[in-house]
Amino acid sequence: MQAVERALLLLKFIGESPSPISVGDLAKQADLNRTTAWRLIGTLENQGFVEKDPASKGYQLGYALHRMTSQHNAYGALIRRARRTLEELKGEVGETVLLSVPKHDGTLTIDQIDTDHSVRLVDYTHTMSPLHCTSNGKILLSMLPEKELNVFLEKDLKPFSQYTITDKGELRKELEKIRAQKVGTSIGELDENENAISAPIFDRKKNLVAFITLGGPSFRLTEKDLLRLSDRMLNAAKTIEGHLEG
Repeated sequence: MQAVERALLLLKFIGESPSPISVGDLAKQADLNRTTAWRLIGTLENQGFVEKDPASKGYQLGYALHRMTSQHNAYGALIRRARRTLEELKGEVGETVLLSVPKHDGTLTIDQIDTDHSVRLVDYTHTMSPLHCTSNGKILLSMLPEKELNVFLEKDLKPFSQYTITDKGELRKELEKIRAQKVGTSIGELDENENAISAPIFDRKKNLVAFITLGGPSFRLTEKDLLRLSDRMLNAAKTIEGHLEG
C-alpha cells in the first residue's frame, strides 16, 4: 500500500507542475530517495500514466489518464463550441471533418463528423496520430522551437505509407512551407488512400489549443482540391477561436 500511495503522490506532483518535472525534483517534493522515485516513475511510464518530454527529459501526465477519464470528456467545452463550425464545413465540402488537440508526441482526435459518402476516413476519435505524417501534426512540428524540433528529429521517422516523409531535410522544408501557408497537408502520408488539410486554432493568449482538419479519400479529394480550401480552413479556425472567447 505504501508504494501505491507514493506513486499517487508522484502523479499528483506531476499533474500540479506547470511544466515537465525531473525525477530529482519529484524525489525532493515527495521526500523519496532517487532510486525509489525512479522505480515508481518507471512503473507509471510503462502503464502510460506519465510520459517523458523529449526536450526537457522531465515527466508529465500521460495519455492513459485521458483514456480513463474520456467518458467524462475533458474536452467537452471545446467540442461544443467547435461543433457548429465542423458541421458547416462538412455540409459545405461534403467530406469528413475532425477536431484534434496537440500532445507532446502526437495529436489526439476528440471529435469527428463523417461524410455522407460510403467511402470515408476511418474513425480517428480518441486515437493518437503521429506528428511527421499528418496535416495537424506537421503544423505542431512547424511551431516547435528549434531546440525541440532538433530533439524530435533525432529519432527515426517511421514510414506509414510509401509517401511518408522520412528524410529529415525534406521534412524541414515541408515545415517551412507550412509556416508560410499557415495550413498543413498530408498527401497519402499516413494512409496512402487518404488526403487531409488542417488549420491551427489558438486561444486569446495565442496558445495553440486545437486543430480543425478536413480529409477524405485521395480519389475524391486531391492535393489541388485541398489547397483550394486553405482560406476556408483558416476562416473556420478563426470562427472557432471566436467561439472560445465567449
